[in-house]
Amino acid sequence: MLKVLIDTSFLLPALGIEVEKEIIEAVKHFHSAEVHYLEVSVLEAMWKVIRVVPPEKLKVVEEGINAIQNTYTTLVPRPSSYAKALMLYRKGHRDFIDNLLYAVSVDEEIFFLTIDEAFISFLKSIREDTSLILTPLDFVRMVSEPR
Repeated sequence: MLKVLIDTSFLLPALGIEVEKEIIEAVKHFHSAEVHYLEVSVLEAMWKVIRVVPPEKLKVVEEGINAIQNTYTTLVPRPSSYAKALMLYRKGHRDFIDNLLYAVSVDEEIFFLTIDEAFISFLKSIREDTSLILTPLDFVRMVSEPR
């Protein structure tokens, strides 16, 4: 089964936050993959929740976090992932969580699902290996292909 580490954007629908159609389409196919996340992504998602979810919808957020924790597998970054994320930060990408997600996918040798084209371009510009990065379209194609 395809193993994939998801970017924070893919957690947002579970928390009741509207996202791009391509994210929704990818999430519909999560049953065909072994989906992993970082706990720090839940924290990052909560910053968005603070800004856009009204207090009367907090039960949806709680249920969403419960679903995430019970459906997906948490990965714990290795010290080397933190070091690589810091290196990427110092090379110019100022979103440490993006950097950490990418570094964990490299260390764990699993695919990283992201919608962030600017981050992918940054990685290519500094000649980082992007062979484990999947866009939503790539992901849907991979899990839909006959085996």
